[in-house]
This record gives sequence, structure tokens and C-alpha cells, in this order.
Amino acid sequence: MKFLTRLLICLILMGSLPISESGFVRAESAEQQKKKKKKKKKKKKSSGKKKKKSTKGSKKKKSSGKKKKSKKKKPKESSSTAEPIESASTINKNSRINSAAYADELFNLTGELQASNRELARATRYYYNEDPQKKMVSLDSKPFFSRQDFEKESRLNPDNLYVQRQLGMHYEANGDYDAAKEVYLHEVGKNPGNPDAHFFLGSLYSTLGEYQKSKNAFEEALYIDPNHGATIEAMSMFVQTDQQKKLSRDILTLSSERAPDGPAQRITIIREKMASGDYTEALNLSEEASEKYPTQTGFVQLIGENHLRLGRVEEAKKTFQRAVKLNSKDVQPHLSLADLYFEQGKYVYAALSFSDAVYLEPDNPDYRYMQGLSYFNAQEWGRTAASWEDLLHYRPNDAVVRNLLPQAYYVLAVEYNRIGNPTMGRRAFKNALSVNNNTSSWLSGAMGVLGKFYREKTMYSESLVAYQEVLELSPNNANAYMGMGITYWKMNEKQLARASWEKSIDIKPDNNESRGWLILSSPG
Repeated sequence: MKFLTRLLICLILMGSLPISESGFVRAESAEQQKKKKKKKKKKKKSSGKKKKKSTKGSKKKKSSGKKKKSKKKKPKESSSTAEPIESASTINKNSRINSAAYADELFNLTGELQASNRELARATRYYYNEDPQKKMVSLDSKPFFSRQDFEKESRLNPDNLYVQRQLGMHYEANGDYDAAKEVYLHEVGKNPGNPDAHFFLGSLYSTLGEYQKSKNAFEEALYIDPNHGATIEAMSMFVQTDQQKKLSRDILTLSSERAPDGPAQRITIIREKMASGDYTEALNLSEEASEKYPTQTGFVQLIGENHLRLGRVEEAKKTFQRAVKLNSKDVQPHLSLADLYFEQGKYVYAALSFSDAVYLEPDNPDYRYMQGLSYFNAQEWGRTAASWEDLLHYRPNDAVVRNLLPQAYYVLAVEYNRIGNPTMGRRAFKNALSVNNNTSSWLSGAMGVLGKFYREKTMYSESLVAYQEVLELSPNNANAYMGMGITYWKMNEKQLARASWEKSIDIKPDNNESRGWLILSSPG
């Protein structure tokens, strides 16, 4: 019986027999037990008849002993010879029962298998596609183009001026001005009647500070097209240095003479009105010109400048933002917006606008300095350090930065130690010493910055401790007394605040800020 049970289990696990319901298995096992009992009875009868014919007496005892032994061994023997001993009627009966159950079970399993195959086919349909689906890929998805990419494109399109311009701009962005000049000179020789070719060369010369050569190239562009938009647009933005202003004035005058009704003439008139202080008239002329030439960013820039001169700060801000949106590659609207934010004390926004200017002209150290100073005033010490570290690559001996950058690193070091990160604190202090190891020139200033930083975080006790450190390093520091007085004022210690400001004025009589605080704190 045990052997038969194990055999059935093995057959089920091997998949030879379908798994039937529990009731059907119990019925089948009961039938098998009945078969075994019948087999045992038949064997006993047959063995009895044989022994009666052959032996009697003592032989019966032996045969009975053998029968007892055979009873113990018969379960194993019957299991191996069960099938041939069964009667025909039993086999037919069992086959009828089993075939119906098997058919039903087979039908159910077949249905489940087909359903499973359909699910599997749906789940794996993408793995068996012989023709993979094509995906649309944007050409702009490439993160950047290398020098080889630009040069290859230039070779494939030798007659396309604007492809050559892209190559020249790539050279300029990477500081290879000689290669860029070679490209532009070649294009001027090939396309002497195209004003854009002369403009590209003039722009490069102005970037290099060679304003006379730049003027010659711009003049050639205006001889071909007196209203050449790119040249006039660039000249309207050349207002940062005296040389740029002179170049702009000369080129715009030339354009005005050759095209009296053109945009250059209007820009010249507007600037004359602004120089005479008639900002209202200049504003009206700028708005009229902007309506007539809506793509000229220079007129939008002039509208913003006149709003600012008239004290309309918010209107000026919106106008500068519109100019940036109209042409984000013009640096002047970014600078105007940055200066406006800086004057308002919105130093983070000022830093962001100066960052845009740095992106457009990465070699300009003044933009990097103002970017770092804006972050410094905004107390963004990490960003301050990053901006001024970049600046030192362009101006390694900048005295102001070598005094202020260690202060930013020192504040970082103190803050790291305060929040429980001494490793980063030591690293920041090492950075400060690497910039300027003469601590006497910047340490007292760093403590003063720290005092202001803690005061604005309402950490008044720490602020007072920082100012005390300043006074220990520099006993006659008027700014330290003034800062200490402001901290006392925030703590509602008005008498101590007034005493600190009076001490500051005694040390430095022309300290107008301390005097202003004294006036503000005076009763009545």
C-alpha cells in the first residue's frame, strides 16, 4: 500500500497523471483496497486446494506456517502483480469511472493552459517582434557637440555662412580666437557683399577689444545695408565702457546719415534726449520706435532705462525682463536687471542675473566679481566661494577677492563646526588659508560678517560673541561697535545699543550709519 501511494505521488509530480479532485482520489483508493482484499482471498483458496492434494498431517502445519509468512509478504507481491489478476468486470467498471473524470479534468486543464498561453503571449509580444519599432529621436537630445562635430559640419557645408558662424562661435566660446578669426576672415573674402559676414568679424574684434578694427568691419556692413539689424542692435547695447560708447555713437551716426528714417537715427535721437535729462520724451520716442521695430531689443532696453530714470522701478524691471525674453543673448538687459535687483537688496536675484551675464561672457571678470558679491551679501557662502574661485583664474591677484573670499570660507568653517561636521570645517578653514594665509588682514572682517549673519538668524548671543572677538582683534573697530549696537537694539536693549553707537561715532565721527541709528533711537 505504501509503495502504491508513493508511485502515484511520483506519477502526479512527473505529470503522467492529471491532478484530480480530493473526492475522486479517495474513491479510487477505496476501490484499490477492495481489489487487494479480493486478490488475497483468491490466493488463499488456490493455495489450499493444492496443499490438500499433495500433503496431509504434518505438511498442513508447515503449509499453515508458510501461509502466515506469505500473508506478511503479500502486500509487496500484490502491488507488482495487481493489474493482471483483476477481473474483466472490475476493469471495465473502473475504466468507465476514470475516463469520465479524466475527460472532465483534461477539458479544464486544456482551457486553463490556453488562457495561460494567451496571457503569456500578450505579456511577451514585444520580445518577439521581428521588426523593432522605430522611435523618433530629437536632434537636440545630444548633450553637446564637440569641436570635431562643428568642423565636420563646416566641411560638409562650405558655402553656408551660418554653419561657418556656428564654428566660429564654438571657437570663441572655447577661447580659440585665432581660429575664429580665420573662419570670419575667410567668409568675408568669400562673401564681401553679405553684411552678416562683416558683422561677425566686427563682433570678434570688439570682443578682443580691438575697437578700431571692429569699427571698420561694422562700417562695411552698414555700407552694404544701412539698416543692418544685427549691427544696430549690437551698437545699441555698447554702453559699458567709454570706448564702447564712442564706437556705438560713431556707427549709429553713420547709419543715421545713410538711412535718416532708420532705427539708428531713432536711437541717436533718444540718447540725445536722455543726455539732456528729458526722460519723458525719450521714453515716448523709445515706445514709438519699439512699436515700429518690434524685434529690436535695443528699443525695449531704452524703455526700461527711461522708466528707471523716472523712478518707475517695477515698470523698468518688467521691461528689462521683456528684453531678456526677446533676445536672451544680449548681455545688457541681464546686467540692467542685475543692477536693479542689487540696488533693491534682492541679492539672490541679482546673483542669478549676473550668472546669466557670466554665461554669455565667461571671460569677463567683472561679472564674476558681482556674481560672487551678490551671493556674499545674500549669505550664500558656498556659492560665493565657487564664484570667486572661478574669478581667481582670471584675476589671480584681485586684492578685494583675496580679502573677502577667506571670510566666506571662515564663516563656512564655523558653521560646519557648529552643526557637528568638524571635517568639513577644517577643510573650509584650509581653503581660507590657501587663498590668503595672512589672517590678520581678514579675520576681524570675517568675525564681523559672522556677527551680522548670526543676528539675522536671531542668534543674538552668538552675534554679540562674534563682535566681541572683533574688538579683541581690533579694539578701535567702529563697525564692530555699530553692529553690536544693532544687535542690542534687536534684543530690545536700547541703552546698550545707544552706548555702542556713540562709541562708534567717537572712534569714527563720519560714521553716518551709526549716526542714523542714533537719530532713529532718540525718543520723541
